[in-house]
Amino acid sequence: MTIPEPFNHSKAFKLLPEFLQRDRSAAAARWRFRYSTPFHYQEAMKNIYALITQVDQACKEIVDELKKQGVYNNTMIIFTTDNGMFHGAHGLAGKWYPYQESIRVPLIVYDPRMPKEKRGFVDDSFTLNVDLAETILGAAGLKPDELMQGRDISDLYLPKVEDGKPVLVRKPWRDEFFYEFTFMDENYIPSSNALVRKKWKYIDWYAKNHEQLFDLENDPLELNDVKDDPANVEIVKDMRKRMIELRDDLKEPELECDKHGDYSAHAPDLDVSKNETDTR
Repeated sequence: MTIPEPFNHSKAFKLLPEFLQRDRSAAAARWRFRYSTPFHYQEAMKNIYALITQVDQACKEIVDELKKQGVYNNTMIIFTTDNGMFHGAHGLAGKWYPYQESIRVPLIVYDPRMPKEKRGFVDDSFTLNVDLAETILGAAGLKPDELMQGRDISDLYLPKVEDGKPVLVRKPWRDEFFYEFTFMDENYIPSSNALVRKKWKYIDWYAKNHEQLFDLENDPLELNDVKDDPANVEIVKDMRKRMIELRDDLKEPELECDKHGDYSAHAPDLDVSKNETDTR
């Protein structure tokens, strides 16, 4: 079996900002190590699919055990990952950058409360990793902490009503989100912020003084940076302004830590004794 290479495997690399093409750039260096020849690409991707097959088998065994114990119909199952991967797209490997292949992750929710008409339904609403904790707490009947910044995903599929109105009418689901990734070595992995909407994505490589704009509806592979198109001047201004608003809003409240990076003063009910040993 031959694994198809991504459409933007090679051409797109030359369309990247120059600083991402440099030899010391982490994602470009990993591409050379993993995917630089057809042989290497096939070997790497087949190993990855083998790992995915093992994950599938592990999920099956977990579901089978839940059914065996008689708790499957009283158990929420959430399948997701921490990040996407380039797998050669844009001539890159790894993650870290705000392009679609890196920031989009799978999310599958099995919830026994879900109405039959919603089961198997693909919802393209923007869900984020910060939503997971609130979703789990909601399923357990617990109220999230006021500092949490996500939202219960079950709002998208349960017929919830507040004050006589559907919850999604009273509070529509998000139609944009703020992305950030920071790193200490800007030449190895450049830091970036981004504002993502259904149609547009604005990226700010702030340490490099470089901005990008992509029309995701017409250019889903992000091959054509249209930031400098005169027709998009107002779009860039609007998205830059909105991204800064979200960035600054999400900084509040900032929690202070001690010189060891310990935030335990903000969690007085937790046992965070420094005498305990992490045995992981």
